Amino acid sequence: MRIPLSATSHLDTVVTADAALVYAASQHLLNVRLGEISQVMADVAVFFSRHLQTGQWLLSGLYSVTPAQNLWLQQGQWLGSYQPVCMQTYPLLLGADPSQLMLVDDSRVLQQGAAPGAMPLFTENGQPSDYLRRKKAMLDKDLQQEYLTFQFVKTVNALGLIKELDLHLLQADGSSQLIKGLATVDEDKLQLLSAEQLQQLHQQGYLLLLHAMLLSITRLNRLIQLHNLQPDGQRPNGQHPGSQLLKSIKLEISRSAHG
Repeated sequence: MRIPLSATSHLDTVVTADAALVYAASQHLLNVRLGEISQVMADVAVFFSRHLQTGQWLLSGLYSVTPAQNLWLQQGQWLGSYQPVCMQTYPLLLGADPSQLMLVDDSRVLQQGAAPGAMPLFTENGQPSDYLRRKKAMLDKDLQQEYLTFQFVKTVNALGLIKELDLHLLQADGSSQLIKGLATVDEDKLQLLSAEQLQQLHQQGYLLLLHAMLLSITRLNRLIQLHNLQPDGQRPNGQHPGSQLLKSIKLEISRSAHG
């Protein structure tokens, strides 16, 4: 639940030091902004994924093939070189009115009174703390990045460059499972664009990012490695995608997207 942040209601509220990790632990996909692609791709593959409510394409980093799991978080330590802004700012959000900060009412990361390592939201006299000011600045910048990301996705989609994928998980026992809902850059269509279209993408700074997304797919090898390093007791049982040891992940054009 999201609630409006105010000094009146949250004067003594503090955010635990591990808030970012608590949030990320249950996210196999993390939201990525346009300006974060180059940093995120150092760790994971960056795909297009659809917003659960609107169906619009977003940019996401793939941190596991198992829902509600993040392989880059092990024993309370973040294994990646970069934490996306959606992690860094949790549990704070901008409201419909960007001047109004919202707070995710998450008892795992919010406490009352002083706590070791925790960051206060307000000073004793009700002014925003340095921590809150920093997070607000990050959220304001992220709002701009959200718009830039929307424009990028809109342009790429209009050119027909988004290719929906089926991820085939080939498991060590010979079985396979399928993951749908992700998409990448259609490299074949990209190569068929006119010189004028390519120049426009280059001027917008999009062409390099499209190639970066394609290159990031090689990070799936690291995902497989981390998945297989899990102790048997931590690997999910049953029919979850990736519940067995993985041999490889094969990407194919989605059958549902192409009739």
